[in-house]
Amino acid sequence: MTEKPTDLNYAALVDPFLGYAEKDLPEAEGIAARWWCAKPPIGNTHPGACLPFGMVSACAYSGAYVTGYGRYGLSLSGDSPPVMYDRHEAVGIAHFQQSGTGRIRMYYNYLLTAPLGAEGLESRFERMELVDERAWPGYYAGKFAESGVSFEVTVTPRGARHVYHFPEGLDPVVVVDVSAGGLLVDEMGIYPQWAELDVLEDGSICGQVVMEGIPVKFRCKCEGGQAFLWEDEDELEEKGYVLGLERQKYRPDFGFGFRVKEGAEAKLDFGFSLRTNEKAERAISSIGDFQESVSTAGKVWEETLSKIEVEGGTAAQREIFYSALYHSCLKPADFADENPFTGKDGPFFFDLSTLWDSYKTQLPLMMTLWPEKGAAFVAFLCEVAQREGGFPVSYLMDNVPDRFTKQATGLCHAILEDARCRGMVGDWDRVLSLLWKTSQSGKGRKSRFGEYGRSFVTTPLSHTLDISYAHFCMARMARSTGNQAVYDKAAALSVHWRNAFDEKTGLLKETSTYYEGENWNYSFRFLHEMTERIELAGGDKGFVALLDKFFGFTVPAHGERVFHFEGLNNEPDMESPYAYLYAGRHDRTARVVRRVMQCQFNTGPGGLPGNDDSGGISSWFVWNACGLFPVTGQPVMLIGSPLFEKVVIHLSDGDFCVLAEGNSDENVFVQEAYLNDVKINRSYLKISEFCGDSILKLVMGAEPTDFGTTHRPPSFNP
Repeated sequence: MTEKPTDLNYAALVDPFLGYAEKDLPEAEGIAARWWCAKPPIGNTHPGACLPFGMVSACAYSGAYVTGYGRYGLSLSGDSPPVMYDRHEAVGIAHFQQSGTGRIRMYYNYLLTAPLGAEGLESRFERMELVDERAWPGYYAGKFAESGVSFEVTVTPRGARHVYHFPEGLDPVVVVDVSAGGLLVDEMGIYPQWAELDVLEDGSICGQVVMEGIPVKFRCKCEGGQAFLWEDEDELEEKGYVLGLERQKYRPDFGFGFRVKEGAEAKLDFGFSLRTNEKAERAISSIGDFQESVSTAGKVWEETLSKIEVEGGTAAQREIFYSALYHSCLKPADFADENPFTGKDGPFFFDLSTLWDSYKTQLPLMMTLWPEKGAAFVAFLCEVAQREGGFPVSYLMDNVPDRFTKQATGLCHAILEDARCRGMVGDWDRVLSLLWKTSQSGKGRKSRFGEYGRSFVTTPLSHTLDISYAHFCMARMARSTGNQAVYDKAAALSVHWRNAFDEKTGLLKETSTYYEGENWNYSFRFLHEMTERIELAGGDKGFVALLDKFFGFTVPAHGERVFHFEGLNNEPDMESPYAYLYAGRHDRTARVVRRVMQCQFNTGPGGLPGNDDSGGISSWFVWNACGLFPVTGQPVMLIGSPLFEKVVIHLSDGDFCVLAEGNSDENVFVQEAYLNDVKINRSYLKISEFCGDSILKLVMGAEPTDFGTTHRPPSFNP
């Protein structure tokens, strides 16, 4: 078996198993004991082999919810998830997995690969206990207990590599089920629309399978292996196979396999492409031995994770941090030059599941640390809008764009303005033109944008906030590009967020549905006019009183209906701890974010409070552990309460350092703040100050001071 590389520092701190099981968190203390669990208390991660923002992943497959790994069945409430299997088991290794999502109806898990038992094809994909698992970034291994076959997998930029170690006396045969896909949970399986397989003269397999309208082309080679094709329990004599309409009617299992001489290991290499067989062949034509691939994957992860260096804290906190940074860098999956719709080279991504989960924390982190990938993401979003007539809220490996309409509207407006604020390279005149045109015509005119434009409100009411903010972002972009016509129209439409609020309560109106939350959970979102928002709630005192009830600092009056903070179990209110800053109560923000990091995250399989949602939750931890928090679409960074004594963030123009002098579990309150040795008494940085060769020093203490009480984060007019 492959030994763990000894040259890994940051990657060695990552636990890929963190978050796949039901939560096992520290006892909730103080205000945290009152928080609400709206979603399943499980991170839904998987430990499979992946590269940063990688196209390919490979992991053991049990068919369980939601990644295909593990033991759980479908769960949508905040209760414990149902157990689907009594033991930890698997049927093989599948490719392409989601990361930490909920029910999204697209679960991939293609080209299911497994060693055969003594019964041959009749025993294909027999359920076996999964033991002796090991994983580190870019590598995953384990053993099927009943057969005694152990396996190792790693990934390359466009492929995957498998090694199967067979016990003495068992013929080394590995089969790949091309017909497999999705989960084994009711109504979550996928069957191909079309497929073709060919055994080539060199003994490799060339094929493609169309899943959910997306062609997955592949080449597979097995060192020293004899290839064959199969359908159901029968090995085929033919060297070619086509799943046409007639065969599809009966939905047979089908695929290919390799026999290796007795006593040998079975080594399989896969290359993938969504465009051509030649690209799939190139994906495996130049790779070296397995150990070299494992080492290369580890080095790529080491470079990625070293973008942020932390000092201090406990060993457990550092493990949680780098595991969170790891999970923050899995999605979106970078399919550059693999656009299956246009067949052209250029930026292309999949697995936005959904932008609602990632636009507040994960995408700003990606754009901050990897601006070149941020620029590619901007170009990708514009290509989608140009081709499909609208910007997506989600984007998965299928040909049904924008499945998710309940969560939010107009998120790309905030994402793209955020990219501009952060200095991403982009054709902002073109971006603005696409944003405005798609909002006012086509999908935008026929949906909630049109309703908002006519009546200045849309339902659910959280979408009124989205669309108001989208117009603010377009107005800001228009002002920067000198487009006065768009600016005038967008600015005029940006003010109607007020129509969603009840002036009597200072909260969003109860006469609406709210996705995965209640009106309280959406009432403290960042708006561009936070001063006016606070006045609507009765000023600082009234706004803070509402927040105190929401977070549990005060107990509601008898009969009063209050919905509490979701405590990072879900995303709707993940930014709300920082709403206190706009009312001058940095101390409250500090207490809440420290309590979240203390009570809602842990080491081990149960270390996440809820669905990680493609790194949305993990990236929240990364930002807050650093003592910072982004405001998507606005040129500010908020100051929180850092977990570590020192954080160094390697930006493209140099290092930004956060020093927390006197930091400890008790000293959570900022006493004084200095930016490059100049004292500041404000709880935010301008985005221009979040730059290289800068040091933010925070003097920490056990009691609150007047820090941030007068100089608060700004409200923005378009």
